[in-house]
Formats: sequence, structure tokens, C-alpha cells
Amino acid sequence: MSTKRLWRHFDYLLLIGLLLLLVAGTAMVYSASRGDPEIERTPTDQAITALAGIILILIIGLLDYTLLKNLAIAIYAVIIISLVAVLLIGARRFGAQRWFEFGGFDVQPAELAKLLLGIVLAKFVADRQGKRPYLETAALSLFLVLPCVYLIMRQPNLSSAVIILFMWLAIIFVGGLERQHVVVMLIAGLAMVFLVIQLGLIETYQINRFEQLLGINVEAGETFQSDQALIALGSGGWLGQGFAQGQQSQLRYLPVRHTDFIFSVIGEELGLVGSLVFIGLLMFIIFRVLRAAWIAHDTFGRLLCVSVAAVLFLQTYINLGMQVGLMPVTGVVLPFVSYGRSNLLAAMTSIGIIESVAMRYKKLEF
Repeated sequence: MSTKRLWRHFDYLLLIGLLLLLVAGTAMVYSASRGDPEIERTPTDQAITALAGIILILIIGLLDYTLLKNLAIAIYAVIIISLVAVLLIGARRFGAQRWFEFGGFDVQPAELAKLLLGIVLAKFVADRQGKRPYLETAALSLFLVLPCVYLIMRQPNLSSAVIILFMWLAIIFVGGLERQHVVVMLIAGLAMVFLVIQLGLIETYQINRFEQLLGINVEAGETFQSDQALIALGSGGWLGQGFAQGQQSQLRYLPVRHTDFIFSVIGEELGLVGSLVFIGLLMFIIFRVLRAAWIAHDTFGRLLCVSVAAVLFLQTYINLGMQVGLMPVTGVVLPFVSYGRSNLLAAMTSIGIIESVAMRYKKLEF
């Protein structure tokens, strides 16, 4: 297929929606970091990373995504090695060991695993589809996922482990899960939860966060983050207090306001209307990713798109949920909006893969 014809099928609507979200997100990072010398460079870093991400999307879009099949074994090896290495030599912060530091640039292997493991699973399921019993394929694919989940839980990083398991479920479901397999999957899921608890992979503080969410054994000050987030959101009203005028965020009552709680800054300063615009842009991007899955000309491409959509959806749900008290407070950021260079680059790379799938679509289109 000629390069000219490829560009004709490039999903420009997806790119436009993404650009709008990136610009608006960077503006909110600026507002959240304004006047704070410790994080004053974050909007500049975010803008530079976003620009690099756009270039990545254009380059990756030109490459044939089916070439990733040939790299699946090497990719899986990179995932395992990086997850083991971060436990041995990674930087430790706030009681967790999740990062590599490279001259001020942090790389979080769990973020890369969300992207790369989707490639491995998509190839595995696609290659076996129609050739082997599907329940066997589902079970074996789980054995590819479990070592990654175990290593990520050891960091500890429960939220990333849950997102990867959700991605696996989405791939298995779309790949051809049948009704009679559901009961077996549920039993396996319960057995896995029991095993995780028995192995002590869930930390005490993670259990405490669920207890705080349910209002069990809550001590004074333990819900400070979620309380401040609710106050910020509630004070925004319909139209907000104005850009860079939010009291909770500008007076720094709102913790990690440029990362985990960026949406509370949005709600406080732009109100319900502004919040819905951000949510609408995120849902539009996820819809365009699912559209690419719908028009993909092969199973591998379809499952790749599903894996990306699953990760973006659950990250968005968890982040928004913890702002309003529906989910426990975790380190899950809002895709394309929260500050975080490794997370943003991983997300932009995934969009590049989506564009590669869309540019090589089958005849069905909408």
C-alpha cells in the first residue's frame, strides 16, 4: 500500500481529539503547578513530552503493526527483565520501588508493561484462534500475565496489576470467550484472589485504603486527600472559579494536584461544564480506538486496539472514581491529562499503534 494511500486512512479525528486534550491538560498542569517552585517545570516538561509523543504517533503510524508479531518473544523478555530489574536497582519512593531514574527522567516499567503485554497477548490469542480449544488458550495466556502481575505487586503497585488483569480479560473476551467458559473464569479469578492474599502480596496500607473507602476503621486525617478532592470538585459549581483561580489548588490544600488529582483542579476551576468537556474528549478517544478495532483487517490488530482501549478506560475510571469517593486513592493518573512523562509517552505510543491499525483497515467503515 502506497504511503499516500496510508495517510488517506489516517484517523485525523483521533489526532484532533488527542491534541485538544493534550493542550487542555498541559494548561491544567500549568495551573496546578503555578507558583510552586518544586513543580514549576512540569508544564514545560509535559508540553515537550506531548510534542515528542505526536512525532512518535506519526512515525509509528507509518510502520506496519503486524511487524510487532515477530518481536513478541523479545518484548515479553524485556517486560520480565525490566520488572525484575526495578525491584533490584530501581529508585524507592514513598515505600514503593517502581522507577528507574535516567538523568531526571523517570521510567516506570509497569507503564510500559501495560502497552507491551498487550502486544504479546494479542499475538498469542490471534495465532491460536480456531486452531486450539479456546479455554486452553485463555488459561495459557493467563500464565503469561501472572509473572508480570506478581512482579508488579511486589513493587508494590496494585492498581497497575489490576489494570493489566482487566486488559487480559478484555482481550480474552473479544478473542472468542464462550458462555460456558465464564463460570470457569470466575472460579479461577476467585482462586487467584485467595492466592494473592495467602502470599501476602497485598500490603496493609492497600487494605487500609479499601477500608477508608468503605468507612471502616477510619482515623482522623486518613482521608485528607479524598476530602480535599471532594471539596475542590464541589466548590467548582457549573462554570468553576476560573482558570488558575481555584482556592484548594492554588493554596496547595489539594495534594499531588498536577498528577493524581488533576481532575479535581479541573472541576474546581472549570466547573461541571469543563469537567464534562474533558470526560467527553477522553471518551471520544476511547471510541476512536474501538473504531480501529472494529475496522481492523485481522484478529491481531483488533486485539491490539482492544488492549489499548481497556487500559485507557480503566485508568480513566479509577482516576475519576478516586476523585469522588467511588474508588480508593491510588497512583493511577488521568490519561493524556495528568503530568507524567513515561506514562504519557507510553499512552502516545499506543495511539501510534492504533493509527497503524486504522491506516490498514478493512473495507467495513463507519
